Amino acid sequence: MLMLKIKTKFNIIVDILGFFSFLIISFSGIVLWRILPRGSYQGGRGITTEKMFFGLDRHNWTDIHNYIALVFIALILIHLILHWHWIKSLPKLISGK
Repeated sequence: MLMLKIKTKFNIIVDILGFFSFLIISFSGIVLWRILPRGSYQGGRGITTEKMFFGLDRHNWTDIHNYIALVFIALILIHLILHWHWIKSLPKLISGK
């Protein structure tokens, strides 16, 4: 019973972290797509200055996006491991056997 409670709490933590990492990935993706698109810069007469959003340039946002995506992938793998028994039982549940 204690092991089930620990697994349930761990699952909740993984799910919450996965949700927030998904939100960060989505937000940073929108920033990269709409606010800081490729080739975006301000300036004229040969002066190039990077566009910034919340004090970060496109390279910083790309790093955030990529690293959080790796965290998200790890969390998804952990989530699948935690639910592997249920995933294996799906064919039986679907077929009704």
